[in-house]
Amino acid sequence: MINRRQFLKAAGLCGLSLTISPFILKHRAMAALPGNLMFAAPSTIPQIIHVFLYGGPSELAGNLTNIDEISANSQNPYPGGVIGDRTANNFWGNAGGTFMEQMLGNNELSIYRTVNRVKDTSRAHGHCVAQNLAGNLDLDNAGIATTLAALVDKYNLFNKPVDDLLLPFVSFEGDSRVFNPGDLDIPVVLRPINLNSNFNNPYARKRNSSLDAQNDDINDRALDNLANGVSAQFPQFGKVNNAFIKRAELAAFIENSFNSDQIAADLPVDPDTGMQLVYPNTNFGNRLRAAVSLAIKNPETIFISLGSGGLGGWDDHSNALTNYPGRIRGLMEALQVAARHLSLMMANNIVINVFGDFGRNVNLNDAGGWDHGNNQNLYTIGGSGIPGRALGKLVGKTQRLGTPYQNRQFTSPTGDSYQCEPFAIASTVFRYFGVLNPELLTGELPIDESGTVPNEKA
Repeated sequence: MINRRQFLKAAGLCGLSLTISPFILKHRAMAALPGNLMFAAPSTIPQIIHVFLYGGPSELAGNLTNIDEISANSQNPYPGGVIGDRTANNFWGNAGGTFMEQMLGNNELSIYRTVNRVKDTSRAHGHCVAQNLAGNLDLDNAGIATTLAALVDKYNLFNKPVDDLLLPFVSFEGDSRVFNPGDLDIPVVLRPINLNSNFNNPYARKRNSSLDAQNDDINDRALDNLANGVSAQFPQFGKVNNAFIKRAELAAFIENSFNSDQIAADLPVDPDTGMQLVYPNTNFGNRLRAAVSLAIKNPETIFISLGSGGLGGWDDHSNALTNYPGRIRGLMEALQVAARHLSLMMANNIVINVFGDFGRNVNLNDAGGWDHGNNQNLYTIGGSGIPGRALGKLVGKTQRLGTPYQNRQFTSPTGDSYQCEPFAIASTVFRYFGVLNPELLTGELPIDESGTVPNEKA
């Protein structure tokens, strides 16, 4: 006998919900999307790779503009090696700045330096993570990915039954609030599938001792025949047989399309070097390689949640100058390879967004770290083929504020600078997918990438 969980897994329902989330199984009244949303089908269907930096990264890797004044007013001065390590656009060279300059110069990256929490100034991790991954002030709101799934369902984005879509929502980081269902009811196929960098197949059946333990093919045929026979005898169970068919389709797709060796073999040769692209052989580098490869291979995968696991956390209250530069350098090195990968494959509909809980103070405290702050950077890569999107931009000007020599110094947008709430990132994603008034979903207008925002690039 197979138990209930094994049956759900065999039917393709377990992997589709990351582990059968209690949010999905509990009975509750479901809310709909706002009825006054305006939608126009996008000419290009985007694909989003969502990299969330849990813990709240410092902005300093992407913004040393104010470092002289910061150091002069800090409880503990910054060493000259930091102050003197500025690139042409005031990136921190040793903290990934050289990779940022390369991507910026190649029009593969834009950086928004003034993503600033003003409406809710809480700097508590759980609070800010929940809001930023919902793209909304409401902590209980559905996650960005779930809202996007509801939009796909409502507007039939692919002009085909959603049940026919392959792997539309994928997580390479396990469970995440970005998939929080909130009060939205979405089809099972639009719920997230959990994969890893080796594409261990969540749809591959494991041997069942009650069947032929020596023959997986007999196991498969026995289960499929059982489902087919039950649905033939009891038509009301036809959906079970359809789920078995879908499981086999997904299993074959993953098995035939993805494994570590195949992904590595499919990486393009860079004509500038004559060498095949190589991602950093790190936990994050391997997962990013898998995510980019999946997005290129399967245009129906429209949202991939990645996190930044393997690089370490970003809650740098102490020893920041020792730990932070290498960590963010590893992040940016992998992103630079990904940007080149997308460019060489002409995959100009794929966007990689990178941001976190909040920013940090810029005072170097007595533990050699930074405490929580409001202002952070958004790093956004690729997607040059999406209408209205501009790359190669450096947006936002900052000033240092706070009482000298105390542990509450921070940067803030200057009076004439562009700034936005983190929720504007979600609005921008929804706009890419055709929502003309995404502020109804997030309370924020999209980030202005139309070219009207000043470009502060050197």
